[in-house]
Amino acid sequence: MLWLVLATAATAQVPSRSQDESSCRRFAQQFYDWYVPFTQKRLHMPAFNMALQRKADVFSPELLQALRTDAEAQALVKGDIVGLDFDPFVGSQDPADHYDAQHPKLEGGKCSVEVWRASPNDRAAKLNRPEAVAELKKQNGQWRFVNFRYPIGGPDLLRLLANLREERRKQ
Repeated sequence: MLWLVLATAATAQVPSRSQDESSCRRFAQQFYDWYVPFTQKRLHMPAFNMALQRKADVFSPELLQALRTDAEAQALVKGDIVGLDFDPFVGSQDPADHYDAQHPKLEGGKCSVEVWRASPNDRAAKLNRPEAVAELKKQNGQWRFVNFRYPIGGPDLLRLLANLREERRKQ
C-alpha cells in the first residue's frame, strides 16, 4: 500500500508529455496574443524590440543577446538595413493581426510550436505551412523561446543573426 501511495505521488509531480506540450503551446499563444497587436501599430522601433524591452524573460539569454545586438546595430545606421528586415517572431514582413500556436511537439528537451496566420481579416495568400516554428525550452521551470525556424527556407533565427553580425564585422 505504501508503495502505491509513493508511486502515485511521484507520478503526480512529473508532468506528462501531453501536459508539457499543452503548457508549451499555451505559453507561446499567450506571448503571441500579447505581442501581435504591437506589429499592427506604427512604432518608432520594430515591434520585436518592444518584446525585448518588455518581455525579456521569455527569451533564452543567448537569443535575447543576439536580438539585442542586431537591434543595436540597426539603431546606429539610418537609411540602410543592416539587421533583420522582417519580424522574427512571426516570420513575415507583413504580419497578420492574429496568430495561432499549434501542434506542439516535444523532442530532445525542446518544444516546437508552429505559428500560423489566423486572422479572418488577413488578405495575404493562405499558405499550407506555418509562418514560423518557435522553439522553446524550460529553463528554471519556465518556458523560454530559444530559437525560431522558418519553413520557407533559409537559416534559423540564431544562425541568421550570426550571419548578419559577421557581415557587419566585414564592413
